[in-house]
Parts: sequence; C-alpha cells; structure tokens
Amino acid sequence: MYKINIICFTILFSLFSSYSNAQIENKAIDTDVPSSDKGLVFSKGNKINLIVLPFGYSDISKQESIDAILSTIQNEKKLKELHALNFEKVIKKDLMLLPEEYDVFLPFSENVNEKYDSVKIASNFLGYGAHSLYFVAVYNTVRYAEPFIEQVYLISTKDSKLIDMKRIYLHHEGEMGFAHYTLFTIAENYIISIQDYEFSEGPLILRPLRKYQILPSGKFSRYYDNNGFYKNDEEQGMVKNHKKEGKWIEFKSNFHIDLQRYSEFTDPYTYLEAEYKNGSPVGTWKFYKLLQKYNEETGRPIVNTRKKGQLIYTEIYNEGILEKREFRF
Repeated sequence: MYKINIICFTILFSLFSSYSNAQIENKAIDTDVPSSDKGLVFSKGNKINLIVLPFGYSDISKQESIDAILSTIQNEKKLKELHALNFEKVIKKDLMLLPEEYDVFLPFSENVNEKYDSVKIASNFLGYGAHSLYFVAVYNTVRYAEPFIEQVYLISTKDSKLIDMKRIYLHHEGEMGFAHYTLFTIAENYIISIQDYEFSEGPLILRPLRKYQILPSGKFSRYYDNNGFYKNDEEQGMVKNHKKEGKWIEFKSNFHIDLQRYSEFTDPYTYLEAEYKNGSPVGTWKFYKLLQKYNEETGRPIVNTRKKGQLIYTEIYNEGILEKREFRF
C-alpha cells in the first residue's frame, strides 16, 4: 500500500467553470440576494451564463492509481477553470442553512462562515427545465492567511425559491498534513458524480463513487447504474428506475446526535430504517443507535458485527418533505 505525505498540498482550490471559455462567458448576472430574513431569493439568470455540460473532472471515475489521483487534484488547468465560475454575490449565512457533511474532524467548524463575506453564489448556472442550479462557495476565512474555497454546494431553485442543495466539493486540510477532498463531474444527462479522497497517516482512502440525479421536484436523489437489489457497507435496498424504492437500511454518520449532551452515544452513527418512493423519502423513518465492533488496529468498524440498538428518533416525510422530527430520549 502507498503512503502519502500531504504537507506538500498547499494549492488553493476554487470551483469549476467550463471546460473552455467558449462554454462559459465571464459576464455578470443579476443574481440579487435580499438582506431580509424571509428566505433566500434567486433572480432569473441570463442565458449567456449557462454552463455547457459535461462539466467538472470528467476522469474521476477512471482513476486507478495514486499517481493519477494526485495528478487530477493538482491539475493546474482545472484550478484556473475553478475561478471562472465568478463567485461574486455574497449570501448572508442567516439566509441559507449550510449543513455540515464533512464526516471529518473540523477543529474550527463552529467559526467557519462567521464572516458574512465567506459564502458567495456564482453568476454561472445550469438550466434544468423549470429549475435553475447555482453554485455556492464557502470560503475558509479562519485558519489560513488567504481565504480559499473550502466547500461548494450545488443548489436547486425554482421561482426564486431554494428547493434543495448538495455539497459537491471539499478541500479540507487538517492537522499533521492530513487532507480530505471531494471532486465532482456533471454529465450531459445531468447525472452528478462525486468522489471523496482521504489522506491520513495510512494509505490513501478512496471512497466509493456516488451518483445523484435531479428529480422532477428539483430534489437531488441517489442514482444507481443498475436496477434490482443493491448492497454495500453503508446501505442496502431495492433500486427501480435507477432510484431507491421501498424499504432501505442505511448505516451512516448522523449530525443530529449531540454527543456532548448524551454521553451514552460514543459515536454519531445510526442504524436507519428508511422508505422511498421514486427516489424520494416517504412515511416514517426510524433512527436507531448503531451497535458495532471496531478493529483494534485500524479503529474501523467491523461491518458484519452491525446491529440495531435503541430507537433514537423518528422523521415523518410527505412527498419528500420532512414534516416532523421527534426524539425518543
């Protein structure tokens, strides 16, 4: 196995523009964000700022070696294209809830986005039927002398209203030279592919490629290449028309668990019994404490020891919309 020294990664990342100047013209767009507390409003974008697909790192699914991965992350051409998205309009943090989806330790997470100028929306966008898809960048203004784009969210809007959001980019540098990256590509059919990379004291961790599609509602939903029964270390259930359908069991980190308040929970992972219809959450979701054993040498969970613990909380969904969350402890 290879070992990586991450200290050399000091390149500052932004986020993707087009593959060429012909794909995205760098012209201003009237994307006004009001200062009221009534919500986040997006005005219609000018068609000259439409992004031509495919867009992003098209080769992330083809990388087979560490050298290829490092070459992709350090690609100078791509770094220049990132800046062309034109993140110009500032979004006040109280107008838009940015969920933390790192699944990595962030010693400064409570201070990120403390300044109002750290969250900006790009002038370039994607058109998808009646929806418009915008890119929102979160700048790290806390730990480093020069702010850089640490996260990027793709947000779905309709009639100037925020419908859904998905984090598609991450450049996080932790202690001791450790680093986490997320890169993406959006295909011509609007299928979004996301790849996570983790560099630590051990070998590179390359997490499974995840794909997402945009539902007619404007929500983002997992996309699967094949239909039928699906199972991996994180989830299992039936896939129909490339979307989740029916009952699913999922083992995932859960940021709703307050580990400081409830000492009996030693980690944030839950055992979820979920239900989907056409890729959207429906019915009652039940979140249980995930009981599992860990490898003493690596500290990683032993998958075949997982089982359901006590019920923690439930969520009720109606046509993909969360209506109620109720804790049981």
